[in-house]
Amino acid sequence: MTSAGRGPKYRIGAALMWLGVAFALALVPLGLGLLPPAPAARKLAVEFGVGLGFIGMGLMCIQFLFSGRFAKIVPSFGTDNVLQLHRQLGIVGFVFVLLHPVVLILAEREFILYFDPRVNFLRAVALIYVTLAITALIVTTLWRESVRLTYEWWRLVHGLLALSIVFTGVVHGIQVGHYLDPLWKKVLWAGYAVTAMYLVVHSRVVRPYRARKRRYRITAVEPQPGDVTVLTLEPEGHAGLKYQAGQFAWITLRSTPFTLQQHPFSFVSAANDRHVQFAAKALGDFTSTWKDMKVGNHAYIEGPLGGFTRDPHPTMGLFIIVGGIGVTPAISLLRTMKQERSTHPAVLIYANTDWDDVAFRDEIAELETQLTLQVVHVILEPPDGWTGESGFLTEEMLARYLPPDPNTFEYFICGPEPLMDIAEISLNKLGVDWRRVYSERFKIV
Repeated sequence: MTSAGRGPKYRIGAALMWLGVAFALALVPLGLGLLPPAPAARKLAVEFGVGLGFIGMGLMCIQFLFSGRFAKIVPSFGTDNVLQLHRQLGIVGFVFVLLHPVVLILAEREFILYFDPRVNFLRAVALIYVTLAITALIVTTLWRESVRLTYEWWRLVHGLLALSIVFTGVVHGIQVGHYLDPLWKKVLWAGYAVTAMYLVVHSRVVRPYRARKRRYRITAVEPQPGDVTVLTLEPEGHAGLKYQAGQFAWITLRSTPFTLQQHPFSFVSAANDRHVQFAAKALGDFTSTWKDMKVGNHAYIEGPLGGFTRDPHPTMGLFIIVGGIGVTPAISLLRTMKQERSTHPAVLIYANTDWDDVAFRDEIAELETQLTLQVVHVILEPPDGWTGESGFLTEEMLARYLPPDPNTFEYFICGPEPLMDIAEISLNKLGVDWRRVYSERFKIV
């Protein structure tokens, strides 16, 4: 079960800074082309088409920066927002790159010769390839499940396509020249793209290389209701990982970190535990294997990441709305409150299809006696004699459990999209300040 947070600590200054950095970096190729010496001007439509190409190249390059793997960027926006930005920038970059030749050909028909292998075979093959590659990149990203591409292979294909597109763009710019005729411009053009490409290499090669010295060992494989499995990992030969409750990490359950099998999961363990725990419901190809993991097997962790966290010194109450396996970051938050002997009031609204699906239900009942915690189970198909909340989560249901002054609490939402949409909209209608609402979505892997 992957998780992707939306609604961080709303570090508006840092968020605006990173947006400014992204905007500036996206315009670097265009700015480089416009630096003197400038060639003679051509018709407006031609220059417009060239400008689309420069900006498209810039958008493709900054994609590597907003991949959700950089801890300094993610907390300013939240993982979900970063990944949404990554996706939307990719679509816009796709449009710009494809419009680049279309506008040029419409402006002057001879530009179609760039695609003619009889004129320049290598150039034509490269341009045809990049057109097909960027189309494949978008299709496999937006419709991965429809094309039946596993998550592991999608990550590999996604990275290779992105790298090859940017590399082809670099070569194309150097070959065409015109605005990049001076050698120093070519060097800067190539350096800009190579720096962006290195971010992929850093994530896929450098980080696993570093992780090999920070190995973990599986010490427990515990079943939970609802076909959920909890893995406990102990650090081997190092002090372990420092993280905050609500964050997540990329984990690799292999004897080597150099593998396609790497997935993000929320921590279940309390923030100050030396060991770490993760939980997954058997829904996807990868999560279905967790119950068969063996004690003693090795694992690697990259993180922590995510901004689905409380202030290190919280002053407000905690209101949690979760559904299904979306309870995992909530368990970490509540366990940490218990560990820190917190007296802040907390409310947990936990939605499930039926009572047998309620993971961690015994521990949640125990936490209710140990914390100032009110637990509300919402069961879609309740058993006979059920006296609690039933059906789907609604605005009216949430209103029954909101504190008198709702803005004295922080709100954390995690679960399937329908539940999250209802919760976010309802809290807004009920007068909760959007700056108090943090949410995290997950997808099946």
